[in-house]
Amino acid sequence: MASLVVYYNVRRTGLALRPKEPFVQWLKSIKYHNMNETVGFEGDLYLLPDFETVEEMEEWLETNYDEIFRHQLGAWYLDDALWPSQRTFAMFKSWFSYEKHTMVWDIEEGELEKA
Repeated sequence: MASLVVYYNVRRTGLALRPKEPFVQWLKSIKYHNMNETVGFEGDLYLLPDFETVEEMEEWLETNYDEIFRHQLGAWYLDDALWPSQRTFAMFKSWFSYEKHTMVWDIEEGELEKA
């Protein structure tokens, strides 16, 4: 009989974010951006507050999407003059696909470290 493996819930909600074509087109529109045409985007994973439901997380995201949007833009260009100035939640959803995960498991021993 196999023994049960114990993993711990980190009490965070995961937001898996991937850029869509409008984001890629924005990158290509920057005149001094030397982007390889074959660049691939694996996306990013954000740990958000611990939500009980996907609906709670969606409400939070509708209020706080611009913080994540600015982080994504700033990861490519620190000069915010290059960023779209009128960012909306609808624009966020057209520039990024995302998946919500209400259960995030830590399979490693030891404390989570922030860098």
